[in-house]
Amino acid sequence: MGVLGGSSSEIQVSSKRFAEQKILGYTAIEALKQNSELNPVDETGLGGSMQNFKALSSGEVDAYWEYTGTAWYTEPPKHEKTIDDPKKLYQKVKQEFKQQHGLIFLNRAPFNNTFVLMANPDWVEETGVESISDLAEYINSGNTDFRMAFTAEFLGRADGWKGVAKTYNFEKALEKLKPNIKQVGIGLTYQIVGKGDADVGLGFNTNPNIPKYDLVVLQDDKSHFPVYNPAPLVSQKVLDENPAVKQTLNPIGPKIGTDQIRKLNKNVSIDNMEPRKVAQNFLKEEGLI
Repeated sequence: MGVLGGSSSEIQVSSKRFAEQKILGYTAIEALKQNSELNPVDETGLGGSMQNFKALSSGEVDAYWEYTGTAWYTEPPKHEKTIDDPKKLYQKVKQEFKQQHGLIFLNRAPFNNTFVLMANPDWVEETGVESISDLAEYINSGNTDFRMAFTAEFLGRADGWKGVAKTYNFEKALEKLKPNIKQVGIGLTYQIVGKGDADVGLGFNTNPNIPKYDLVVLQDDKSHFPVYNPAPLVSQKVLDENPAVKQTLNPIGPKIGTDQIRKLNKNVSIDNMEPRKVAQNFLKEEGLI
């Protein structure tokens, strides 16, 4: 792609600390470096959601990738109401962040880094459970002896395991299910379920260990879990001063689907590749640089 005009000013691009966020951060940095006259400054790995949000709001950084669900539930003004339509949620946070914070969401990626219940493929074949509604039916039919692996936080949160039971109507069976739940860190769950030491576990939809262990993501057919689509979040001031930022970053998000991000995450988390190199390869493959 050709270089887009604009000032030669620096653009500070930050990210959160986990692999997926660093990859997204570097897609922005590399695209700006190759396709504009701007000078992107690497602030990836800055901190958590609120640290990045505060840094962007104060002008300490100019852009980072934020998830729509995080913007809606965690950052001011914070909402409790669930919006399960990805487009509606994106439009809501886009409008709200522009009006209240002077921050602009650019085009979002279609992948959804939300919580998922995932199951061992042999267990799925044996039981025919492919969605959370199927799981509820299976439980309500008296099957309460299967093994689960969840985090302590998921078990404690109102929107966690108890919330799933409420949404899918198997609350009455929670006590009977309790003895078969292992409390584990989320990083271990994929292997535990994959090796058959548990039948069902909690994971993140974009984790590369899902395909690695051939795990089956149970369809959340009642949309219990929130939507987390990422999009570049940039200050209005920076966009006004540097139109090339929008032109350069807008084409990236729509190119990243679930299979794509799992592959990119695998490159970093399992294959130990550098996030910058993974981002560069992706942009080249997609014709974005």
